[in-house]
Amino acid sequence: MYQEKVREILSKQHKTQPTLIQKNTYDAIKNGASVVGLAKTGTGKTLAYALPVLENVKAGEANSAVIIAPTTELAVQIRHVINPFLHALGLKGVSLVGAGNRKRQEENLKKRHPEVVVATPGRFFDFFSSGRIKTHQIHSLIIDEADDILEFAKKELLASLGQNLSSQAQILLFGATDSEITRDAESLFDRNFLLIDVRGEQTTKRKNYFLQVDNSHKIEFLQRMTKLDNFKGILFFDSNKTMMKFAGIFGHSKTKFEILANEFGKEKREAALHDLKVGKTKLLLATDLAARGLDIPDLTYVINFDIPSEVNTYLHRAGRTGRMNAEGYVVTLGNDHDFRDLKKLLAGEVELERVYFAGYKLSTTLAKKEKKAKNDDESAKNKEQKVTPKAKKKHKKRKNKNKGYHPHYLKGKK
Repeated sequence: MYQEKVREILSKQHKTQPTLIQKNTYDAIKNGASVVGLAKTGTGKTLAYALPVLENVKAGEANSAVIIAPTTELAVQIRHVINPFLHALGLKGVSLVGAGNRKRQEENLKKRHPEVVVATPGRFFDFFSSGRIKTHQIHSLIIDEADDILEFAKKELLASLGQNLSSQAQILLFGATDSEITRDAESLFDRNFLLIDVRGEQTTKRKNYFLQVDNSHKIEFLQRMTKLDNFKGILFFDSNKTMMKFAGIFGHSKTKFEILANEFGKEKREAALHDLKVGKTKLLLATDLAARGLDIPDLTYVINFDIPSEVNTYLHRAGRTGRMNAEGYVVTLGNDHDFRDLKKLLAGEVELERVYFAGYKLSTTLAKKEKKAKNDDESAKNKEQKVTPKAKKKHKKRKNKNKGYHPHYLKGKK
């Protein structure tokens, strides 16, 4: 299926068989078709578009293949993934990202004449508008995470770029979910597209769990989660403000963590990701924008601090774990009302199960000890409703004596 030089690299990486999206898109891309490729997160989309495109690129043709990714981290990651293949095929690549040194990037474009460009939208259109990259040079335009690209680039800019490419050029749109840009691709870019959607045929070992907890005990539960067997996770927040506020409080605990925030510099963000990848820390706090599309090896847990407002947001977060058919767990924290809302939101997409602590693991079965604690709590509530005013006053006094007491079912086995 691939050229010999490409197969040699894949063999060294122990990738002996193409994934479903790679197998189903290879011939179409290799033959120059414009494609909308939809596949679940973590199933090899990067190599699905990159390998046939790189095999088609001719050495010496500057800016022949342009890959646009929504974030700096994703662009850097893509460059890292394709680098071995660039070297094997005798091609040059350059990364054009907003967090990088613009002058150095311009020099690389001018002097190296790279055949492959990996860029974030803002930096790409910066160089494009200044004439450093021209439409007649581009033979393959790839938009990765196409379902999210409109959060980072204006639709009109992308449409104008696509429409001004040569009629022989191909446009590849890859993502995990349907979106405006993938649905309206033909009218936006004024060309025919082949839709290849393998999501329904893909299986996953990823489990989707809900852990019931009130807000006052979330920190306690998160500390306990970091002690689970083989824990390595990302804790997602809906906003940067909520994340930084939580980090300020969580920083007083003994749990070590890193933060991936948009306002941090490139070096600080790379250091946070590096520490998680190599095991210096087991927990990364992040927002959706900062962690979009990231591939972190052996990430076992994705935790939602609050329930996501959209299905696509949930699916993209979930896609950080259980990649390439590995085991992974998505755990959402919330109360009983949150559970009902999330189950309704995800109906038809994923199966959501309640989960409980069981020592250093999570279990879908409530342990006897915790069942008893739950029943005791319910009995205590019923008694409170029946007591006389005098007894109620006495009970209140007793409660004050036990200020700071946490129910024993919240305490994990050490």
